[in-house]
Amino acid sequence: MGKWRSVVFLAGMILCTSASQVLLKFAGLHAAAQGGALAGLAANPWLLAAIGASVGGIGCWLLTLRRLPLSVAYPWTALIYVITPLAGVYFFAEALHGPYAIGIALILAGVLLTSRGVAPR
Repeated sequence: MGKWRSVVFLAGMILCTSASQVLLKFAGLHAAAQGGALAGLAANPWLLAAIGASVGGIGCWLLTLRRLPLSVAYPWTALIYVITPLAGVYFFAEALHGPYAIGIALILAGVLLTSRGVAPR
């Protein structure tokens, strides 16, 4: 059961960190719609949610590192660079062109290669 907890905490960190980036984008859009950075940041629900997601990600990361060596856990954090841009496409209609898609494929290949190169303790 301990191995599954490690996976759950690691996935939680990746998802919380990606979510915090998307929420920060929503916070920035909200601030712009409010007519200025200071006015748009005061009581910005998106900003509060982003901070919460960041805290959740840090908590999950600390719980991950209690159970896994850094060399095993760290390569998986690169998935943030895959999930976050895909969320940008989904939520903000951002475009990802060919070279970017190739980069995402290389990141995925790198995660798979590095995760197979280190044995957990």
